[in-house]
Amino acid sequence: MTLNEQLQTLGLNEKEAKVYLASLELGLTTIQKIAKKAGIKRSTVYEIMDDLIAQNLITVIPKGKKRYFLAAEPAKLAEVIARKQEVLNTMMPELEALSKVSPIKPKIRFYEGEEGIKTVYADTVKEGEDILAFVAVSEGYKSPISDYLTKQYVNQRSEKKIMAKVIAPDSPLAKAYKKRDNREYRKTKLIPEDEYPFSIEINIYGNKVAFISYKPEELMAVIIESKEIAKTMALIHKFFWKNTK
Repeated sequence: MTLNEQLQTLGLNEKEAKVYLASLELGLTTIQKIAKKAGIKRSTVYEIMDDLIAQNLITVIPKGKKRYFLAAEPAKLAEVIARKQEVLNTMMPELEALSKVSPIKPKIRFYEGEEGIKTVYADTVKEGEDILAFVAVSEGYKSPISDYLTKQYVNQRSEKKIMAKVIAPDSPLAKAYKKRDNREYRKTKLIPEDEYPFSIEINIYGNKVAFISYKPEELMAVIIESKEIAKTMALIHKFFWKNTK
């Protein structure tokens, strides 16, 4: 993960992170130089600066008729995070109350990008329940996290003895995948590719269902936590499993 991406996890958006990093590297400098370094239009940098100044991450230093800008020391980020944590702590009782208004309301969590999808797989391991899955094997192998799936994730799941019952479209890759079932703690059934109904991966575990898309234009995942939805998806899996050799 790059510094820019790490700053985004702390609450800055992509352009704010670029401007802050450019300012930090340049030291006391001008908007023009920051814009060039960050690769962002100068007019846009002015707007971003207002937000960074409000967060005390940039200081304005007048010199004659000119204004110069200086990035706060990296330690200042810790103060920013602490302030956000204080706000979150204040909001938490109300947020918790809202989440309990309807005890049957499903919980839905959305994840983006490679790290987001890894978080979803980690959740299946953390849950510790056997997994019923529809897996487009070739899509997984072509995805940016194929190494993670075939090594780290499989090892973690196998070590915890979490059985995966997988239905997948038949292909050379899927046949090789099936041959590894015993050592990867898995049972796989293959159906003809033209009869396979899903273009995404679906994992059903405990009271949760994870939908994962590897398409480059929408690398994302959704976890729905609902007893009834998980039960329904498990019945669909059971139907396919029963009617597949």
